Formats: sequence, structure tokens, C-alpha cells
Amino acid sequence: MKRTLTVLLFILLSIFSLRADKFRLPAEKKNPDAVRVLLIGNSFTYYHDADDMLVEIASSQGVNIDLGEFLKGGQTFGQHLKLANSRKAINAGDYDFAFLQDQSVTPAKYARDKYQQALDDLIALKRLVVMRSPDCKVILERTWGYDGKEAGGFGTREILDKYLEKGTKDMAKKAKTWRSPIGIAFNTVVAERPEIALLGDDDKHQSAAGSYLKACVNYLVITGEDFDDYVPNCGLDPEHAEYLRDVAERTVLGHEGKYRIKREKKFNPFGPKTRVVAHRGYHLDPSCPENSIAALKASSKAGVFGSEFDIRLTRDNKIVVCHDKSYKTDTLGRVISDTDYELLSELRLSNGEPVPTFESFLDSAKALRPLKLVCELKDLGDKDKNEKLFDEAYKLVTSKKMGNRMIWQTFNYPLCLYIRSKAPEAFVVYLCTKEDKIKAAAGLAQDKISGVNYKYTLYKKHPSLIEELHDNNISAGLCAEDDSEIISDMVDEGINIVGTNNPNAVLKLIKDQRR
Repeated sequence: MKRTLTVLLFILLSIFSLRADKFRLPAEKKNPDAVRVLLIGNSFTYYHDADDMLVEIASSQGVNIDLGEFLKGGQTFGQHLKLANSRKAINAGDYDFAFLQDQSVTPAKYARDKYQQALDDLIALKRLVVMRSPDCKVILERTWGYDGKEAGGFGTREILDKYLEKGTKDMAKKAKTWRSPIGIAFNTVVAERPEIALLGDDDKHQSAAGSYLKACVNYLVITGEDFDDYVPNCGLDPEHAEYLRDVAERTVLGHEGKYRIKREKKFNPFGPKTRVVAHRGYHLDPSCPENSIAALKASSKAGVFGSEFDIRLTRDNKIVVCHDKSYKTDTLGRVISDTDYELLSELRLSNGEPVPTFESFLDSAKALRPLKLVCELKDLGDKDKNEKLFDEAYKLVTSKKMGNRMIWQTFNYPLCLYIRSKAPEAFVVYLCTKEDKIKAAAGLAQDKISGVNYKYTLYKKHPSLIEELHDNNISAGLCAEDDSEIISDMVDEGINIVGTNNPNAVLKLIKDQRR
């Protein structure tokens, strides 16, 4: 009898868990400093609290998510259209993003069986969302295949997954929504690390690891930002969590076009919190001289957001990495722009490393993800040469598919405008250390400049400068600075990025200040 009651209790609990729901409304008044997100879905979102993981991950990255949601087990879009709580969540309005997650096999039935109702319901649900949130980006979730219960009637996980891909791709196109590639990320993990179980015992619903991966993918769909070192593991094995974040980045970043993701207002890759860039790389160790590949690798190891370096053009149009007009180790003092690369290639840096080319920097950086490459284009004193320098550099970056890792910066404002005209998607930073060279924030915004790096003295002379830059969606950066008091002051003021020759000290300062 006792065993029978235990079994019945287990069955009742299982039924309850499958039919559970989660409902919450966002703040009554929209917070201008928050990203307002709507979730409409079912157990493929509430199992292991993928929704709460999304909020926690975003918060660690300095992104405040104000969440509205209704999640009810087994529901299709058609059923959500009739549910009062779905309507209440939607009618809260003013959402920036809305993630719509259909019943697990409905998009696959649309693809295999030409189930038109699936598309009609998606369009109707999107219409409701946009009526209350006109500027909202509506996102159809591409979920995962599974083997449980004969793969929802499709026989195998692979067949179900194939139709999910085809169905969500076509539905997103016809409904004109974005698509969140959660299932594609799942497939990568299954192929690379099958020992990480993304599904639970029913071989259908997501495990804690599956929810974490889903949350990471959706965060990247919202922001387009790499993760930093402060991301929580949400109870997962740290190595597994780090790997899942990497899969999410590889799935989303740089591939937005595949999923119809078009950000009109690109998220600041520096984020609302202060990030650290190693000025000319991490060169505190004698074995890592500035602007060397060793310094680039050491930057990644130190855990900074980005590594800054300088590029110049040789006489025969080869791009090399060097701050000064000549290499310090060149006893002949040859000017780089007047010398062919073949002659310069014989030189060695102080650690014995060959003088690095821009291409060798890119090749070395491939394995150093998510390190940003902060590339300063030196002013060569000639408009055509400056533009040639960027053209050749951009060609290399494009060929190696590393555009999403690059931040381009220069003191030459006309060159900033040229970069913007040639690379509309690029993050372009204007460098300035002189009072008479400051540009008004509104003018920078009109020219679609992404960010600035100014000296501390300029910020102090113009106390409202950071606020004005932020009001125009422009990143505020601090030119190479090592003074801890100055950096602490700027962090309090809301500076987005600090370039420094002492990244370890600055990382610790910012971490302590966050506490």
C-alpha cells in the first residue's frame, strides 16, 4: 500500500510539473536603464528556470533585464492566444525583445505536414506583441530535437531536428521575426561533448545544462556581446559552463544574418560596466614586449576584455604591428613606411620574436576568444595611405571572418568617417587627447561613431561629457591610464573602457569597486 501511494504521489508530481506555469509582469513603469524582455512559451523554457538564468547571466554582464512572461506546459501559440495570462503579459507593453517558444514539434509539423495553422498563430501572436510594443524585436525560438516518446512522432531526434530547422527558418522568414538558434547550439554540444547531458531523464526536456545553454544563446541574441569573466555558472560544473558559453558565442556571434538578426542600434560591446583593455598588449613581463604576439597572448591569459595594438603600412603595402615610425630594435632606424617588408622581416623584437604582421596577429588571436582586438590605425600623414591601410586590414579581417572581434580606432577623424563608410557594421572609436579636437556627442552620433577614448583631463574639464556620450549611445573610453585614483574616479563616473599598461591592477581595482 505504501509503495502504491509513493508511485501515485510520483505520478501526481510529474503531472503537476509538466502542467506547471510561470507568470510575471514587468515593472508597471518602464525603467530606461533596463532591457524589457517578454517570454511566451512552455516547459521548454521553465524547466530548470532558463528564464531566471537569463536574468542572472545578463545582470552579471551589466545588463538589467525587466522580465514579463507566461509559460505554461504543452502550450502552442494558438493556445497562448486564448490564455488570459498570456494576454496580460503581452499587454504590459513597452518590450524591447519578445521570445516566442512554440510547442516542441509544432514548427516541425509545419515543415513536414504543411501545417499552416502554426504560421498563422505565430503571425497573430506577433501582431499582439507589436500592438503594445511597436519597437519590439520579436524572436522565434528554434528549439531542439529529442528522442523521448519516439521524437514526438518523428521517429528520431535527427529527423525531428531537421524539420525544426526547416520549419522555424521558413516561419521566421514569413512572419518577419528574428530566430534564436538554441537547437543549433544543442547540436554542436551533442557532436563535440556528448558527455554533457543537455536533456533530462525523459530525453526531451532540457537539463540544467540545457537551460544554461538556452539562456546564454538568448542573451547573445539580445546583446551581441561576448561574455566576460564575471558570468555565473548557475550551479553547473565551471568547465562545462565555460564550454557552453563558448558554444553559444560560436553559434550566434558573427552569424546573425543566418537568423535574421538585424540590430538597428548595436549594443555597446563594452557594455554598461567598465572593461579593461591592455594598452599595446600585456607587456609587464620582459618576455612580452609591447605590440608583440607574446603580449597579445598574455592579454588573453590576464582576462582583459581586449588587447590594443598599432598597425602601419610598409612601402610595399604589407601591414605590420608597431607603434613608432621605426622599430626600436632596428639599429639602422629605417622608417617603416619607406621600407619594404622583406628588409624589416629580418628584424627581431627584444624577446627574439620576429616583427609581427597584422596577419600573424589575427592568426594568433583566433584561439584567444573572446579577446577583442583593439586595432589603432596610425596616421601615416597621407589620406590615400591612411585609407589604403584600412582597406588592406579590413580585407584580411573579412577573409578570416573576425569582424565581430575587431574594434577600430584612430586619432584621424576623417579616417574614422572613411572606416564607417566602408564597414557599416564596424565598431569605430575616435581617439582624442587635445581640447581643440573634441567632437560634440550629437555630431559623433550623426556620423555614426561608436565610441571615443579621451584623456582624463578632458573629462574633468567637461563634467557632463560621459552623460552626453551615453545619451547618444556612444561608448566613453579613457585613454591609456595607470593612475588608480583617476581610474577609480572614472569608474564611478560610468566610464565604459579603460586602456592601461597595468591591467592586473586595474582589473583588481574594478572588481573591488564592484563589491
